[in-house]
Order: sequence, then C-alpha cells, then structure tokens
Amino acid sequence: MLKINAEKLATIINGKLYGANNKISGVCTDTRKLTDTEVFFALQGEKSDGHNYINPNLNASVVVVEREVNFPSYIVVENTLNALGKLAAFYREQFNPVVFGITGSNGKTTTKEMLFSILNQEAPTLATSGNFNNEIGLPLTVFQLTDEHEYAVLEMGMRGRGQIEYLANIAKPKIGIITYIGEVHTELLGSRDNIAKAKGELLQALLADGVGIIPRSSDYYDFLKGLTKKVVSFGPGGDVYAKDISFDSEGKARFALCYQEESLPIYLSLPGEHNINNALAAATAAIVVGVPLEKIKAGLENQINLQQRLKEITRGDLVVIDDTYNASPTSMKAALKHLSSRATALGLTAYAALGDMKELGEESKKYHLDIIKYAYELGLGNIYLLGEEMARAQVEAEKAGLKTELFLTHEAIANKVSGCKGILLLKGSRSMEMEQVLKYLKE
Repeated sequence: MLKINAEKLATIINGKLYGANNKISGVCTDTRKLTDTEVFFALQGEKSDGHNYINPNLNASVVVVEREVNFPSYIVVENTLNALGKLAAFYREQFNPVVFGITGSNGKTTTKEMLFSILNQEAPTLATSGNFNNEIGLPLTVFQLTDEHEYAVLEMGMRGRGQIEYLANIAKPKIGIITYIGEVHTELLGSRDNIAKAKGELLQALLADGVGIIPRSSDYYDFLKGLTKKVVSFGPGGDVYAKDISFDSEGKARFALCYQEESLPIYLSLPGEHNINNALAAATAAIVVGVPLEKIKAGLENQINLQQRLKEITRGDLVVIDDTYNASPTSMKAALKHLSSRATALGLTAYAALGDMKELGEESKKYHLDIIKYAYELGLGNIYLLGEEMARAQVEAEKAGLKTELFLTHEAIANKVSGCKGILLLKGSRSMEMEQVLKYLKE
C-alpha cells in the first residue's frame, strides 16, 4: 500500500503542489472507486477526461492534474499518464520480488495465468488482473505489491514501438517471456519485423542478471536471442519441450514435459493444441527460478479455464465454444482447428461464427481470406461472418468458390443456428463482441 504525503508525491512525479500537504495511502484513476485517502490521477482518454470529474467535494486526498483545478490539494504535471508511471516505478523500487514480464502476439494472458498457478504454490505471487497490461493497467497492478510477494507476473501489451520498453522500465523484470511473434498490430507497426522489434524491447530491458524465455521454433529466434545475455528456449527443438502429445475427447492435451534428463506427464486442464505452447512458456519460466517439475505439473493441471477462452456452454442442442476474448490470424486458426477436433470427437456438425480481426493494416483482407480458406481446409462448411473486414474477404472467397454467409447482427447469427444440433465456435476481436450471440440463444 502506497503511503506518502503530497509533497513527496510531487517530488517523485516532477510536479508542483498547490494546497494542503495531505497524506496518501492509495492510487486511483476512477472517481467511482475513490476513497478519501487516495490520490486521483486525472487521465485523458479518447472518450473522457478525468479533469472533468474534479470538484471541491471529490472523495480524494490529492489530485494529479495537467492544469489548475478547484480542489484543496492538487499537483500539476505535464502529463498525468507519465506521472502515474513515474510513481509506479518509484513504488516498484520499494520491493524486491522476482518479476516476470510476459508479452507476445498470442497467449499472453493464458501463459500469465498458468505461470501464476505454478508460482503461487511456491510463494505469494502477484499477477496482472484480467488484461490490465497497458500504461494504466500495469502501474495499477504494481501498486498492489506488498512485502509478502516473492513473485510478480506482469502481462505487457502494446500497440506501437516503445510501449513495452516503457512498461518494462516500470516493472523492472528479471525474467522476460515472449510467447509468439505474429501478425497482430501490423496496421500500426507495418510488419512482423517491427512487431518482433517491439516485443524484443522486453528482453532489452531485463535486469543485468535477467533471462529471456523465447520460442525456439520462431523465425525470429536468432534475433530475439541476440537481445539479452541469457535465454532459455521452449517448444520443438528447445530446452523445454513436449513429446508424446495426444488429446482427450474434450481437446485437452496430454504430453510429456521434458527438460534436460527429466520428464513428467502433463494433462492440461485447458483445451486447445495451442495451449501446449503456453504451458511450455510458463513451465520454462518456472524452471528458470528453480520450481521443481512436480509443482509445475500441479500448477498446469489445476489451471482454471479463463472466461471467453474455448469455454463450452450448452444452449439447447447446441454446444457453444466461447472464444470471444480476442482474435488474431494465429488464434483464429487455433480456434478453428479446435472446433474441427471437438466436432469430430463429439460426432456433431460444426458451425463457425467469425467476426473481424482488427489492426491488421493493408494486409487485412488477405488475412481474413486466409481464415476462410483455412476453415475449408479443415472441412468446415457452415461459416458465418460478421463485420466489414469479413465482408471484404467474403467477396474474394466467393470468387474462389468458397461459400459462406454474411450477417449484419449478432442476433441474425443466433437466429440462424437456433434449434440446430451441433457445435458452434464464436470468435472475433474484442470490439466485435461475438459473445453477444449467446445472449440471443435460448437456454
């Protein structure tokens, strides 16, 4: 818990204090959740400005702002977001946990949850809540550190160059995990090469005795390896790898986790072939800090399924796979492959309701068309599309003789599959809200 006064805070964040030197025992960026002992940072976003919520009766001890306001104690800074980061960096320095930073085009959150499940058996562990992985969420997570935490597992998202570096400079990780280099954010970064450079900022920012955890099979392995002094690899050909892979009727993987001369059978609690990669990344990070394989096994096998990640829900005669958390070309293909496997295992007809994948830039139509083609390669015939990008790809798919159906609303998709007997995948970028289809399906 942060405990300082306003004068100290002003010094830390390079601001100027006006009014009372009040005591502070917490940080908040949401006026709806404020207490009278906390400092409120007035952040400016695309849709709202925290300054607009400040009045003399605001339930805060101090406010941090970019301009003069009517409040008994306020600190003026050039940029409130940067000030939040400076305070988080200061707070982080007061503790000495082993910090794990996790980034990648896919699998960040699942790997984080797997690693937390492993480490929390060993010692008290702090982990990013949900997807609090940006310039606001990561500092707010850091403020939850206490003396009891021996480990901190912090997810780091990004939309452009320099953002991972910024987050890492706050978190000061010793272990840096890169799950995968994919096509996400090509609209902003232009190419996978630039994505690799942006993700690689995590490895460059590690502490002097830090260790990078990277996928051995990545075409960027050599590049990533050159960014830090020590790396341990995972996946095919890596230091930590899986063999004897099989899947049960629910699509959950069984495999032997191998490291050096040791090997231990693992039965993942999460479905999907792609989760083997996430499990190996988490296991490798745990191995690096000395966690025995037996505890790694227990952590992976007791992992609780995350919301909106290949979660199966029954609606009448329809099994719905809710994988609506987000989508990229890689995760979309993984979900379609899982759908195909589950449909075969259950003997059910497969349906796929697919929404747009965002931030793919000039190649967006190609990536969306590739998804339609991949669905056909898997033998999936009932492909229902939603969104402008999927509509553009459908035109090209039709030319190639690939039949799909385009819908304008979630409700229309629900009406199409209502009463069907089979298994339905819901997948799309977060903004597409493909989970809305579930709301229109009868229990």
